[in-house]
Amino acid sequence: MHTRYDLPLIGATLFLLSWGTVMIYSTGGVYADLQYNDGQYFLYRHLMHMLVGLAALCIALLVDYHNWQKYSIWFMFGMLILLILVLIPEIGHEVKGGRRWIRLGSFSLQPAELLKVVLIIYVASYLERKQELLASFFRGLTPNFIVTGIYLFLVLLQPDFGTVVLIATTVLLMLYVGGGRPIHIATSLLGVGIIGGLLIASHTYRVRRMLAFLNPWDDPQNSGFQIIQSFIALGTGGWFGKGLGESLQKRLFLPDAHTDFIFAIIGEELGFLWVCVLIILFAIFIWRGFWIAWNAQDAFGKHLAFGATTILGLQIILNLFVVVGLLPTKGLPLPFISYGGTSLVVAMFLTGLLLNISASLSPTETNSDIGSSSSAESSSNA
Repeated sequence: MHTRYDLPLIGATLFLLSWGTVMIYSTGGVYADLQYNDGQYFLYRHLMHMLVGLAALCIALLVDYHNWQKYSIWFMFGMLILLILVLIPEIGHEVKGGRRWIRLGSFSLQPAELLKVVLIIYVASYLERKQELLASFFRGLTPNFIVTGIYLFLVLLQPDFGTVVLIATTVLLMLYVGGGRPIHIATSLLGVGIIGGLLIASHTYRVRRMLAFLNPWDDPQNSGFQIIQSFIALGTGGWFGKGLGESLQKRLFLPDAHTDFIFAIIGEELGFLWVCVLIILFAIFIWRGFWIAWNAQDAFGKHLAFGATTILGLQIILNLFVVVGLLPTKGLPLPFISYGGTSLVVAMFLTGLLLNISASLSPTETNSDIGSSSSAESSSNA
């Protein structure tokens, strides 16, 4: 029996990785030259991150995905330790007021990114084991809410509000698809929205971000500066762009140009047509991920593929919406494209899980199913 990997998913991933590498070199060169006196600084580090990501992808691809289910509780325990360690000043590394990284030599580890993988595996395992309880709010959904809430509270202390929103939404969608009653999910979503509103109101900088989202021109030199510069980048790119490497906004006008707002530079340098190509590649990736989830051979595989695709798909959508001004700034990188070590490794690991699950859909089984159906149809006609 020959295994079959999903070729459209592989093709879209390779295109996105290649595109991201080119754009990180183009976008981060100016800042890297000024900050580190080395225009290739971000490129070299990105290539190292990609090598680690390829190793993570191969591990996820070669290890039977059912094995991750066996150790999901241990992964959760290890994740709890990491999320506590990152909050300790002597261990956690602080950047721009956020303590989200643990230094490992020349590399940095972001535990909140790893939490995406660990929680997806845990929830997928729970959905398979407790399927009969999901119709009950207190016996089926509440245990998941408690566990997820504890971990997201630790992420919120970093603080990383964007990741909290992303993971909470993904878990709710997994519970809904897994069998949770719509009224329970809708009520929970309303509760999450109320909590989110209170959290926004409790911090001045979050209120400023919300106000800047509603009308960035009220404070163009402070809270509205970044999104206005993003608008300028996208607007000046036109249909065909200024040309690769010719961006003006990346010359320290647009903050985080090589990370969260790299999409704006793509629009400026390559134009609207290439932006559409990029969106099509993302759409292919998401489509194939959900196709794999729909056709997976077991419940754990279905939930795992759905969770992996949902969290990457939501992150893509949230990032694009932020850059074009449809959502407040969240601080989420664009998967496969933005500079960010742990984020890239996690995205590639999740892709490896999707390919692993797709490999269980062998051509032999598919052909035999078709043959059986044809035979049965012929017999019934006879």
